[in-house]
Amino acid sequence: MFEGKGKCARCHISKPGPGKQPPLFTDFTYDNVGVPRNPDNPFYYHRETNPMGAAWVDLGLGGFLQTVPIYRVYAQANLGKHKVPTLRNVALKPASEVVKAYGHNGYFKNLKDIVHFYNTRDILPACGEEGGKAGLDCWPLPEVAANLNRAEMGRLGLTNAEEDAIVAFLETLSDGYMPGK
Repeated sequence: MFEGKGKCARCHISKPGPGKQPPLFTDFTYDNVGVPRNPDNPFYYHRETNPMGAAWVDLGLGGFLQTVPIYRVYAQANLGKHKVPTLRNVALKPASEVVKAYGHNGYFKNLKDIVHFYNTRDILPACGEEGGKAGLDCWPLPEVAANLNRAEMGRLGLTNAEEDAIVAFLETLSDGYMPGK
């Protein structure tokens, strides 16, 4: 599933590196996967550091490029793109009571939800004002709609069991390393 139908390995390279180094499960590129705004993001409520409040949008790499005059020409093509993270240790938590957060803004709280999002983002309609349950019958709109990666996610056609198989594989990518130990 990871290498084939799930298309995960297209961005999260699973082959050994030069000199047979263990795979890092990232291609070190930037992508906009269409993660929705996270209404629980505490940054929205810190007016001292964020004068825009809830109107602030994380433009990712494109937002940074807009601030550097010699790179500004590349900003539009990179709006909404964030670094493809490594999947090594993706399931590790410092303590069992800690809730993990996935996506650039922590919108997803478990691996199953983000895998399901990658699978169904372009199949389920946008959640509307009349409600709907995100991930069940709709998805909120992306935080940044420009430059969405539609080639490698959004309409994968995975079954629930196949999503679970990918999650089970991701949980094996833990090497036991814990900072400060």
